[in-house]
Amino acid sequence: MISVVASLLAFTPNAPLCQSRAAARSDVSMSLQRRSIIGTVAAAVATAPLAALADGAASPAVRERARAIYGSRVFRLSGASVDKILEEKNAFTLFTTGAYRSDAATKDTKAKLTALSKTAIAAAKKGDTAGAQAAVKEFIAVGKLKDLDEIDLSIYNPKQRRNPGAPTTDTIEDQMGSQKFALYRPLK
Repeated sequence: MISVVASLLAFTPNAPLCQSRAAARSDVSMSLQRRSIIGTVAAAVATAPLAALADGAASPAVRERARAIYGSRVFRLSGASVDKILEEKNAFTLFTTGAYRSDAATKDTKAKLTALSKTAIAAAKKGDTAGAQAAVKEFIAVGKLKDLDEIDLSIYNPKQRRNPGAPTTDTIEDQMGSQKFALYRPLK
């Protein structure tokens, strides 16, 4: 909207220094017309429906998904080498920002998890396996992490590629009968 108004105002001609009264009156009436046009355009733009803006969706499903995917990745770092911790350093941030949004109830937990992730990554960069593992284990305890993306009933199991809205894993397993193992490993 601002760019539309600015572009309309950019093409306003300058009034000459010496002009007659009649010319000055016509310039005033032209500027009044221009103002009414700009006001009409601004009102039309202001009342036009705008596209919906997503803010990152802090729904329980998004939090559960972050917990299952990224929390499971962090959980599997327990006992891992410092190279593996550095390789998965983004999982700490993705878990923290996905599972703990910007609400007041989880502000302290989010701050503690952020500090622990920085500690774990800093220790891993120094090559301090014991310090990195201690920070990862405390991160797992504070975040109450489990390995959720590998369990059979999880809809976030990365080994299963299905479209959103598809039936849940337990429904598909019930339909497969004795062949349900094919969801988790290829046929030989």
